[in-house]
Amino acid sequence: MELAHTFDPNDVPEDDRSFEPLPAGDYVMQVIESEIKDTKSGSGQQLVLTLEVTEGPLSNRRVWDRLNIVNQNADAQRIAQRSLADLCLAVGIAQLRNTEELHFKPFVGKVSIQPDKTGQYGPQNRVRYKPRNGGGGGGVARPAAQPAAATQSNPRQHPQTSTGPSTANASRPWKKAS
Repeated sequence: MELAHTFDPNDVPEDDRSFEPLPAGDYVMQVIESEIKDTKSGSGQQLVLTLEVTEGPLSNRRVWDRLNIVNQNADAQRIAQRSLADLCLAVGIAQLRNTEELHFKPFVGKVSIQPDKTGQYGPQNRVRYKPRNGGGGGGVARPAAQPAAATQSNPRQHPQTSTGPSTANASRPWKKAS
């Protein structure tokens, strides 16, 4: 299809967005998009989260997290479900029914950089989820070189912790209703 005018790519300013991983550190972030997708093998599901830094000099930078919430590998599933639980606790959600409930609620993301084990891709960010200032308001992005004591807390204090059988699985997005 023909354009209405001639497009010259030299007339377009350089893109100032960086696709390099964020430097390791603690950042105030929020989930801005979420999607449940089948895994590449088709045997499980992953929750794909788009996270955005909301404060500091790296505001508006994005990080993506893929949580294997249903996976044949029990360890991969356990790790992903723990991450999702930590995110829920960080944003104050006791039970999650819809991933959109996670959107636009601030939390602290402890960002690290992990090399690709296959060597096929460059280094990638990994995120651990923590409540913002122990669950209260305030807080700023803190690069790794600065102390982050003000943003540390114990996200493992879950109000539904139980050792017995439970019907709580019915409200988890990775569990199918029976």
